[in-house]
Amino acid sequence: MTFDEQVSFIENSKFNDLKEFAVRENYIKYINPYAVNSLNLPKIKNFLLASVEEKFKKTKLKSKPYKLILDPTNGCNLGCPLCPTGLGVSSRKKGVLKINQFKEVIDQFKDYVIEVHLYNWGEPTLNKKLNEMLSYCKENNLWTRISSNLSLNLKDEYLESLVKSGLNLLHVDIDGLDQEVYVKYRKKGNIDQVMSNLKKIIEIKKNNNQKYPVLELAMLAMKQNEHQHQDFLKLKKELDVDVVRIDKIQHNPNMDTSWLPENKELIYSSYEDSGGKGSSHSSTSNIKNPCHWPWSGIVVNYDGGVNPCCLVDDPKADFDNIYQKPIEEIWNSEKYISSRSEFTDQKEITEKTICNICKNETHSKRLNRVEGSFAIKI
Repeated sequence: MTFDEQVSFIENSKFNDLKEFAVRENYIKYINPYAVNSLNLPKIKNFLLASVEEKFKKTKLKSKPYKLILDPTNGCNLGCPLCPTGLGVSSRKKGVLKINQFKEVIDQFKDYVIEVHLYNWGEPTLNKKLNEMLSYCKENNLWTRISSNLSLNLKDEYLESLVKSGLNLLHVDIDGLDQEVYVKYRKKGNIDQVMSNLKKIIEIKKNNNQKYPVLELAMLAMKQNEHQHQDFLKLKKELDVDVVRIDKIQHNPNMDTSWLPENKELIYSSYEDSGGKGSSHSSTSNIKNPCHWPWSGIVVNYDGGVNPCCLVDDPKADFDNIYQKPIEEIWNSEKYISSRSEFTDQKEITEKTICNICKNETHSKRLNRVEGSFAIKI
């Protein structure tokens, strides 16, 4: 089917036909499988239009982003040494998203966004209004996900409110099964506190016969925890959680690689000189692999600054500010069109954005990093 034929089909088809189309064309892979049930007719139409526009590499879009990363705060209680927040080197001023600002942003996106990720460069539970934010998303049929280190002394009442807030998925990184291993990367953290909070959340879910939030545990594969991987995977059955997996770590390729595990399958193959064999969506300097972000998602920082993806930590790379311009204007601005043009014929590049610099080579040594972190900057 041509571009026009696919657009016409999307505009004139019913929900079940569109869902079958999404599966058949493998567009459905772009949505978290747990979020599929939150689709309605307007959202699936926007999602499929965005997917088709991405496939045909359109630069000015009729569709809107269907994934929103909205950061409740860029502050964190830990000091992870590969993260700009943990290192204290981010140039964006520390702050917290206010509830009225949050609702203003959500009200702009709620008719077409499918997934809302309430985290990016900080620990979301440090925002005292987080549970209220999650409830507001639930009221507006928005699928939500947060990633928390859970290494805070969270009161039982707070945890119960979190579980009952409407949160759809809680992701927790557990990078060591004992304090000695855990604290090597999750500096200032406490594994006993993490497990205590996690077990309380599991108990609250069971006591209230709740299916959600889905509990997803991950261990970032590093040299110091490699011997614990198999025992970590057993937590799925031991704790009765939904997902337990080993993830690959992002690191600064120009810095010390001592964090990387011995198992090359657990290192991204796109890291230069790493010998990694793990699958990666990021291209190398020899292969131009179009980036998914300019057509699918948008990152909004607590201060309203808009970034094109979650690897960018640089206010100078902001495309605009959501508090000053509506998403309709930002999404087809010169910066977004220039970014999408990087992966087409490049005729419409009028501004050199972080995307035109990155070229989806996120693991390349040539990119500027936020000091010792994996985050990229102009």
